[in-house]
Amino acid sequence: RIQILFEKYRMGDDSINSTADMIRSNTVSIINRSQYQKVSRDLEDILFRSLNRTRAACVKTGTLHKKGKERGCWLPRHFMLDRTNRRITYYDKASTQGQKQLGSVPLDACFVLIVDERVVDRQNCLHILYRSGRTMRSVYVSGASVKEAVEWYYAIRSLQTQLGYSANCVDTVYESYLEKTPKEGKGQWRKRWCILVADRILYYKNIMDPFPKGEVKLSKLDKITKVTCVPKHVKAGPDYVFTLETKNRTYYWGTGSEEMCVTWMTKIEGVLQDLYI
Repeated sequence: RIQILFEKYRMGDDSINSTADMIRSNTVSIINRSQYQKVSRDLEDILFRSLNRTRAACVKTGTLHKKGKERGCWLPRHFMLDRTNRRITYYDKASTQGQKQLGSVPLDACFVLIVDERVVDRQNCLHILYRSGRTMRSVYVSGASVKEAVEWYYAIRSLQTQLGYSANCVDTVYESYLEKTPKEGKGQWRKRWCILVADRILYYKNIMDPFPKGEVKLSKLDKITKVTCVPKHVKAGPDYVFTLETKNRTYYWGTGSEEMCVTWMTKIEGVLQDLYI
């Protein structure tokens, strides 16, 4: 059935609009960390287009569980994706009339990604990273199912695109492919898409993957070093390597260009200076 939909979509068949619910019910529910890469990019495009068709002021609304700032408890909150105010807003209850808004996230300054449950010990979780003044803030929310989390992810990304905002609305300092080794340099070098934002490096298997493979929080960084000769336990890899050392781990990053290596180190050092001003 999906193949038929793809053909209709490519031919510009208007009936594709009426198939949005069927697409979601038959395919979105299968998307998770291990399966996401197997889903056709055509499917992503269809989902973006189906979400882009709506022109309502409130693009999406529903209850998500939000991780509390102080105690870390997950509490139900009513979320609204607001086209008019260009924000994600949330309230205590679904009936927003007369309620005080508990918080909001500007769509022109946020970056949303789907988080591995091992990172936050919570299933179907989204991480919304956004700039607030000179600092970066994080909002963690979880849906009742994988399908719900993915639909929220696509709805936010779709509205950002429609409003002319980058998918990475957070001040992205630098981004490119790098190679890295598994933990402590043991294993083959692997190509990763890396994004340096205001306080961390996020790395992905592919450039369009919403699931990060991991992150390095720069606030926990002890040392950054250009490596001229890698240790014996690290397998031969890229010509130019630098390391990021934290208390618990040494990250090995590599590239085939000395210029790229120097650029990454310079950008990271610049972010570290901003963090500790």
